[in-house]
Amino acid sequence: MTKNLTIDQSFQKFLTNLNPTDKQLQQIQKTRDSIDAVLVNDDRIFLNTQKQISFLTGSYSRKTIIRPIDDIDLYVRVHYSKHAEGQSPMSILRLMARAIRRQYPKKTKINVDAPCIVVKFRDYKFEIVPAVGYSDDPNLYSIPAPGSKEWMQCYPNVPDKWLSACNQNNNSLFIPLIKMLKQWNRNNKVGLKSFHLELLTEKVFGAVTDIYSYPQGIYDWMYYVRDWIWEKNYPFVLEPGKSYDYVDEYLYEKPFRLHVVRKKFDAGLKKAERAWNFYSKSKYPAAKRVWNKMFGPKFPVPQAPTVTPTYIPPKPPPAPTLKNFLTTQPTTGLLGGYPRNALRDALLNPQPKPQPNTNALLSSLLNPKDPFKR
Repeated sequence: MTKNLTIDQSFQKFLTNLNPTDKQLQQIQKTRDSIDAVLVNDDRIFLNTQKQISFLTGSYSRKTIIRPIDDIDLYVRVHYSKHAEGQSPMSILRLMARAIRRQYPKKTKINVDAPCIVVKFRDYKFEIVPAVGYSDDPNLYSIPAPGSKEWMQCYPNVPDKWLSACNQNNNSLFIPLIKMLKQWNRNNKVGLKSFHLELLTEKVFGAVTDIYSYPQGIYDWMYYVRDWIWEKNYPFVLEPGKSYDYVDEYLYEKPFRLHVVRKKFDAGLKKAERAWNFYSKSKYPAAKRVWNKMFGPKFPVPQAPTVTPTYIPPKPPPAPTLKNFLTTQPTTGLLGGYPRNALRDALLNPQPKPQPNTNALLSSLLNPKDPFKR
């Protein structure tokens, strides 16, 4: 638990707990520079050096990645005629993997997992993708298709642009909100893919409503996305730049997975609505406790009020009185038993003095007794 924070301070603390640290960012940049140097210096690999030889994409480049960091997408611009024209992507993938293996020790796991090369470090992993650019369209690239038997086209930088626009149109709350929702997805093991979640967020706050605050944004996102997930029995989130490819297709491949996700959204909406109601009624500690249950320990818990014990001195006994003395003495000893009670009654209830018996004197005078009578 932490000291009592305002609602804004609680969410800012939450974001601090989600964001990569400066040390992590520096290490990731150092790793990227090292990979670039390895590929540039390999005589068998021909890169497109008209621009920077590589660029970051995915959650890391869009600044929606959260701790613990999972994967970092690095696209490497390769020469079209040397590595792509009439060739399978597997050839360039293997060349790049061999070069990277020579740079890093054997304990570093480096695998070709089409359509990329996965280099797993201690705290994160790089997914390295060879990419071929087009001079007439700077947003278009060809990358290895799943299975890596052919190349496919994609627009890896397009999401960055619409995400920046959505963030600007939503008071700069859009990107931070995505991070929070990713933490909910991870903490509750919902199973949504990262890019899918980002596109769902764009559908809510790019077309349906706007973000005015984090409590309202969380509640609205849960409300609309939960309805869509329950209403749709088929994929409905298109991949940017594609007409027939859906990023949520994985969700509908197995009915049981879809059922589990729907139940997770039911529980998420229930908590989000409860927190929103507490927040609307200014019951901030209660709202923060619900958010803590939604997002896990990275959302700060309000500190319970502490009660300082107060010393109350005992009252002095009352001054003794004769009545108290008599009624509180033991029933044995010098004044115990009947004599003590008789003395007490005599003192508390004094009796009137006895009067002479005038009737007895009169009777004696009227009827004198014969002293000689036996």
